[in-house]
Amino acid sequence: MIEVAWRALRLSLLALIVFGAVLSAALALGAADPPRHHRLHTESETLEGAWQLPEPPFTLIARGTWSERASPLDSWHLIFTGADGALRLTLSLHGDASFALAPLQADALGFIHLRRPPETNEVWLHVTAHEATLRLNRELAWRGTLPSMARVQLRGAQALRSATLRLYVP
Repeated sequence: MIEVAWRALRLSLLALIVFGAVLSAALALGAADPPRHHRLHTESETLEGAWQLPEPPFTLIARGTWSERASPLDSWHLIFTGADGALRLTLSLHGDASFALAPLQADALGFIHLRRPPETNEVWLHVTAHEATLRLNRELAWRGTLPSMARVQLRGAQALRSATLRLYVP
């Protein structure tokens, strides 16, 4: 009887180890990553610039590393304009670990997952035909509808040490 119990315990332990290894491999391959489209459309590593946005659906991933001399008062911005050049949306990340999404959100909101200078923050904007999802450092920050946008511009080079922008399409 005791031998059967030990055999069952050993098999259970082996099953738990195999399950843990399979789960670890799945997570390493991105099973828990936020959704994004898969084909790279545009990639740029520059501190200032403007890029043409494709028609939805698309995923924009911007990564900015604060400079060593950046303070909590500094900000960097992704500015979205329409085809007519009119301002449609401004996403601002502030050094005090807050963000603003003007004009959709009136004030800056503190966001526990944002990193302060001199660390790196990552913005994921996943846009479909009906909805947009904003993730900051892969954590959900906002979900809703966006106005039509044709271009995105990165501003705030004095606050950043490096920046990368990637656009993905289906």
